[in-house]
Amino acid sequence: MSAGGIMSNQFPSFEAGVRARWAPIILVPISGSYERLVIGVAVANENGFHVEMANALDRLRCLYADDAEGVAYAIDLTADHLRLDIGKRGVRAIVEPQPLLSGVEIGMNREAEGASFEAIAASWMRSLSSLYRNEQQQPFAADEAISQAEGVSDQLPVLVMDYVRERREGFFNYFSADLREGRRRRVTGRSHEVLIDFGGSRLVANFGTLRASGIARSVNLIKRRLWDLKVERDRDPQSALLRQHEMIIQSPAKGDPQVTANQQTYLSDALAALEQQADQEQLRLRPLSSVPEIGEHVLRVEAAQAAI
Repeated sequence: MSAGGIMSNQFPSFEAGVRARWAPIILVPISGSYERLVIGVAVANENGFHVEMANALDRLRCLYADDAEGVAYAIDLTADHLRLDIGKRGVRAIVEPQPLLSGVEIGMNREAEGASFEAIAASWMRSLSSLYRNEQQQPFAADEAISQAEGVSDQLPVLVMDYVRERREGFFNYFSADLREGRRRRVTGRSHEVLIDFGGSRLVANFGTLRASGIARSVNLIKRRLWDLKVERDRDPQSALLRQHEMIIQSPAKGDPQVTANQQTYLSDALAALEQQADQEQLRLRPLSSVPEIGEHVLRVEAAQAAI
């Protein structure tokens, strides 16, 4: 360019952003209804992806009352599945979606450009979803958004311990010290301490309750207890050959009159997802419907070893 002209290096520099495809994640909470909820936005290209989910799930209480737990769990499960699917199939997971749940749809995909995957997704969530807070913050986990009861312990391990002790005093010492001594636990999943409820000569077990009225929260706690079992088993691979490692769950029996049809569907989906995770870790997930049933199982397994 001639002298006095504008040189190219005098233009303001512009750093190209991310160009990717994005699509809304839509939940149909009532089968056959026209109602739709935008619960997330997925963004992906050949180099990476991001899934931004609804972070104001506490608002579901206003719409669905007690059924809000089930809706929150469906959202949580959808997020986990979609992240895995995009990680495997890339952009195809958005263009040719394969939703895990029948009530979930992936909307029309479009092209967009932004500073990052996260910026594109957050921008569209602010525009499309009433379940998204317009704040720079980490999305709430489904269990925290619906239930703020931090530190509330699952009483099932104590109830099982009392049942077993009444029938076999010698097995009492197999329960963890904090259960025997009545110490309160934090079970929110934020502590890195590995907790094992029962460590016998034949059985290593954690206990958890799958509540119809608190599915999202209880599933997350059970996942944490599964992880504790895996860590404990991997510490001593030789012991794993001699002892069963089980996540024992108390869940409502089919036909329980206190469980609605929708809640029963969510419970079935939750159990299937938990069983899949347990299988991946080569652990046993054992759903039983009552404390006596769980206690008798513990007694039977340990008594079989004692008789040898």
